[in-house]
Amino acid sequence: SGINAEYGFPKHADETMFPGGKVVKALIGFQNNGDKSFIVDNVEGGFRYPMDYNYVIQNFTSFRYGREVAPGVTQTFLYMFVPSEQLAGGSRTFSLVMSLNYRGEDGTLFTDSPFNETVSVYEVDEGFRYRDLFHVRSAGRSFCFTPVWRPVPAVFCFWGRRPRKTIETGTTGASTTTTSQKIISHPKSRKIQKRD
Repeated sequence: SGINAEYGFPKHADETMFPGGKVVKALIGFQNNGDKSFIVDNVEGGFRYPMDYNYVIQNFTSFRYGREVAPGVTQTFLYMFVPSEQLAGGSRTFSLVMSLNYRGEDGTLFTDSPFNETVSVYEVDEGFRYRDLFHVRSAGRSFCFTPVWRPVPAVFCFWGRRPRKTIETGTTGASTTTTSQKIISHPKSRKIQKRD
């Protein structure tokens, strides 16, 4: 059909090992060397048992494109999948198959597998994880820290607050006392000037 399909894993130098539980990005190149247009329908992938391709271990999401590729044109398609964490570790290997499905102008269906290799899945060591915290806490409640609340002295509640000054005016009359009460209860406010 004059089609050349290629692949690439931009962030994985070793194409035989992939991280469990992490997104793996693959680029699928579709080069149309023929004289007719083709429509790329989708790319699908999965892990299969190496000794029996009919036995599927993990299916990945199918990415639909529905894009037409004219003669003499090459287009690149992004495909992403996440290997299961349960498959990580040990010496187990799987056949990673990525299938590119496309059709001609007359509706004839084609399938090409740009990647069909034996790979393994490794466990990602991320150091501290929240599930490790859960195991530690459930292992023994005596190691859990319980916050202890103590009353805070009143002096800390007014940190930075200055004591109010009282003005001594003597006992010369009722009018002076009224004025002093007004001064205490209504301190002077600063005037704010507008900047030009």
